[in-house]
Amino acid sequence: MRLSATNRAVLAALVMTVSGCTLGQGEPTPTATPEAEFVPVVSATGQVVPIEWASLSLAASGVVAALPVVEGDLVSKGDLLLQLSGREQLQAALAAAQLEEVAAQQALDQIHSEEELARALAQEALATARDEVRKAEYDWTVQQEGNRASDDTIKRARANVILAQDRVDQAKDVYDSTGGSSDDPQRAQAQAAYLSAKAALDSARRSYNWYTGHPTEIQQAMLDADVAVAKARLAQAEQAWQDVQGGPDPEVLQMAEARLAQASAAVRAAEAALRDSELRAPFGGTVAAVRLRPHEWAAPGRGLIDIADLSGLQVETTDLSEIDIARVSTGAPVTVTFDALPDVVVPGHVTRLSPRASEGSGVNYTAWISLDEIPPGLLWGMTAFVDIEAVR
Repeated sequence: MRLSATNRAVLAALVMTVSGCTLGQGEPTPTATPEAEFVPVVSATGQVVPIEWASLSLAASGVVAALPVVEGDLVSKGDLLLQLSGREQLQAALAAAQLEEVAAQQALDQIHSEEELARALAQEALATARDEVRKAEYDWTVQQEGNRASDDTIKRARANVILAQDRVDQAKDVYDSTGGSSDDPQRAQAQAAYLSAKAALDSARRSYNWYTGHPTEIQQAMLDADVAVAKARLAQAEQAWQDVQGGPDPEVLQMAEARLAQASAAVRAAEAALRDSELRAPFGGTVAAVRLRPHEWAAPGRGLIDIADLSGLQVETTDLSEIDIARVSTGAPVTVTFDALPDVVVPGHVTRLSPRASEGSGVNYTAWISLDEIPPGLLWGMTAFVDIEAVR
């Protein structure tokens, strides 16, 4: 039976006391000095392990092409530890998947951009059609009798006719009063003035007649047709505007979105296949074990490389019985010694307890011991002996 560190100290004191009693017969028996209070402990064997470590394996199989680490190397998070051959094909597959994803995204973007252009064109066509209807109806209205001019305009036009008629009469009198042949310059001047006055009179009469008149049958038919055509175009523009309010064709849009989703899934699958062909450090630490060599076949699921953060070590018990664990609680003080370091005693405490028995022979539980300090020379895998202060 292995004694705890505390119990060993008590036993040594008792031995010294008994030895003192045998010195010199007849001499007064010395009074025993009170010893320290006896502290019950639970003792167990354990193993030194890192607080954080992992045995890394591949998700894919293949031949090892690169193995840039050896045992004892320090690595940072993300550093390459192992790489399989055949990555060129995986990279080509990823590039093809990414190209298809870009093409699918562009196709979807084009559908949306064409929809935006169609909306803009439909809105512009609607505005133009409404303006054409307004102009056609305005032309129709102002061409009707009584709408062509105001009263003042009609009066002014009638006055212009009277004045033009007076100028014609005066010019005719001057022309008639000139004698001589047609080659006479004075007669020619009078004739030109007379003819000019007649032309002005005709223009004044046409203006007056138009202001006071109404469209001819043909003109009215043309006005009616212009309004009808403008309204028909407006109806078409309104329908086109309504058609673009719902966005792109649902079936076309659904197919484009499905294509993009499939392309994105292919990219993710290709990226995963590329990641599965290598191992990278999940955290910074030390390479503790490498279980294969370059050019060997690596099988999936097999632990290939162990990595650990050796800056933090703890102890895991291996033979804590069911009777003893009932006397142990989390946070209990612990004294730890090591076979490899016989002069070293390290204090610590229980950080957690296994909720079920460990697999293997016997009924044993695991307790995890946090060390208050890491002594020089302590390594992963060393044997440790723990004395846990027991619950009284």
